Amino acid sequence: MIDEVVARAIDERVFPGAVVYVARSGTVLHHAAYGTTMYDDIGSLPVTQETIYDIASLTKLFTATAILQLYDAGELALDDDVRRFLPTVVADGLCIQHLLTHSSGLDIRLSTLRDLSSDALYSAIDATRPQRVPGTSIAYTNVNSTLLGRVIACITGQTLDAALFELILAPLAMQNTGFNPPAERHRRIAPTEWDDAWRGGLVHGRVHDESAAALGGVAGHAGLFSTTADLAHFAELWLAQGSWGGRQLLREATVVLALRDYTAALNSPIAGRSYRSGLGWMLDRSGFMGKTPLGTAGHTGFTGPVIVVQPALGMTVIVLSNRTYPRRTSPPYRHHTITAAIVEEALLV
Repeated sequence: MIDEVVARAIDERVFPGAVVYVARSGTVLHHAAYGTTMYDDIGSLPVTQETIYDIASLTKLFTATAILQLYDAGELALDDDVRRFLPTVVADGLCIQHLLTHSSGLDIRLSTLRDLSSDALYSAIDATRPQRVPGTSIAYTNVNSTLLGRVIACITGQTLDAALFELILAPLAMQNTGFNPPAERHRRIAPTEWDDAWRGGLVHGRVHDESAAALGGVAGHAGLFSTTADLAHFAELWLAQGSWGGRQLLREATVVLALRDYTAALNSPIAGRSYRSGLGWMLDRSGFMGKTPLGTAGHTGFTGPVIVVQPALGMTVIVLSNRTYPRRTSPPYRHHTITAAIVEEALLV
């Protein structure tokens, strides 16, 4: 049935191709590639299990994980004021937990700043005051993870890409994951979009997110490229209570802390609707998770990637696609419905 769901999505041009990975309790139940990297364009290639995708906002999960590792190491507290690390931030009462749960009250569209230099972009962020009292409402925005990425750089004394490599990518043997992929990998990368207006052509091997591009391709909210196999290692870390390859990369208590809900009782963008969020993770979002048991965690990305983990079942579902090709579409995003159907089918495998 998963094959049928994905084939129908390709026929309906939800995306030109995808890779789907399903595992439960350490056993891979489904790992298949579908379609092509583009439609009928010259240069389109068949998608394989090794195809690399721009994972967009799934980058936020790596940023959050690194923050939690620094928390475990005693380098920060969740209630630390962000200005302890970034003194140029003007927002009052803004703490690390607010950024992790998207309850900061900050409301700034980073894509509108894409023509600024990196320094000017950071200055614009730092000068932004919350539109709502931090900790009282939830509103998903990239700026939270951008700030967290800078906190990581401040604490480690490294660039964000170097810090994430050392803290997460290398220990998890994620050999095909990183920012600004080298030219020799480009043939394996699925393009994301034709962007004639701003980038003068096909976005291929370069980060799709405009503000991350303005920041040199490295940001806390976007910029990573990856494969399903590599992301499976990341999922296994969270399903194994923070352990992978014989190393404890996160304390068990921290994993529990991260996967509990912090926001269901907060005000939300849609009146009468609550949004459950952990520390970096979206929780129990039926829109892309389908009808899954409570306690399901996951995340989506603008270019098409989705990761879902169900700790009680030991289940991982990863769907990578370039749904923005050849042009991005507006909400509601059809690939979320497709992913929800795949997750529900995975429960039956």
